[in-house]
Amino acid sequence: MKLREKIIQRLKEVIDPETLVDVVSMGLIKNLNVTEEGNVSLEFQPSSSVCPLALPLALDIENALKTLSEIRDLSVTIRDHQMAVELNRYLKKERE
Repeated sequence: MKLREKIIQRLKEVIDPETLVDVVSMGLIKNLNVTEEGNVSLEFQPSSSVCPLALPLALDIENALKTLSEIRDLSVTIRDHQMAVELNRYLKKERE
């Protein structure tokens, strides 16, 4: 199984607690980029611009993908949220 397929499979395990639907089926994952070297970036677009679960879901996404040993570098960015700048700053700090 290719890394991209493993990533999508793992993302399907991340469930939005408000809808009980996974983030892939909800269409919340955008611009998934996977290089042969194992560098992965994606954008997470919460279901609303004021979604109170944006940060917990982004952390769930990161934690789900961190378990894949083929991933060398991971970047998850929250987009289209009123606090995206602050939330992304927090995510970056968590990675350090």
